[in-house]
This record gives sequence, structure tokens and C-alpha cells, in this order.
Amino acid sequence: MSVHAAPPADATTKPAATGSATPAVPGATSAFADDAMITTKVKAALIEDKDVQSLKISVSTAKGVVLISGTVPSAAVAKRALKLAASVQGVKDVKSELKVEG
Repeated sequence: MSVHAAPPADATTKPAATGSATPAVPGATSAFADDAMITTKVKAALIEDKDVQSLKISVSTAKGVVLISGTVPSAAVAKRALKLAASVQGVKDVKSELKVEG
């Protein structure tokens, strides 16, 4: 006569390991992807705009807040760059570290 122990109650409800890591913070991967998409869209808007077209502008995004830095030829171009960034879907706020050349 042999006795077999029943598996722990949660052993049958857990999925098998797949080798993929689960983010420590739920939604962290999605937020990172959203920020990357926002950054890409802002950069595209800046390059496509005939008044801005500056490759001297850097863009980064964290939690929907866009940071624009670099140098621009005039205050009007800086203002236009900020307006373009703010118009991108998903942008919650725009911070500026732009400097006017000269």
C-alpha cells in the first residue's frame, strides 16, 4: 500500500514558466512603450515642421511628460517646438530646457 501526497492547492493553478520576465510594476512595460511612442511622434513632428526642423533638439518622455532640450535659433522656434510637442496624443505636460542661440 502506497501513500501519495496531494499536490499543494496552488500548484495546479499556476501556469508553467515561459522564460519571460514579468514586470515588477504592473503596466510598467506598457508605460515605457507609450513613452517611447510619444518621444518618436514628438521628434517626427519637430523634424517635419518647416519652422522648427531642428536636429539640435533632444526629446525624452517619462510618464507622459515630455522634456525638450537643446538649442534653437529664436524664441519663436522654441515656442513652436513646445506647441508641437503638446499637440501629440498622450502628452500630459511639456517641460523645456531649450536655449536660444546667440
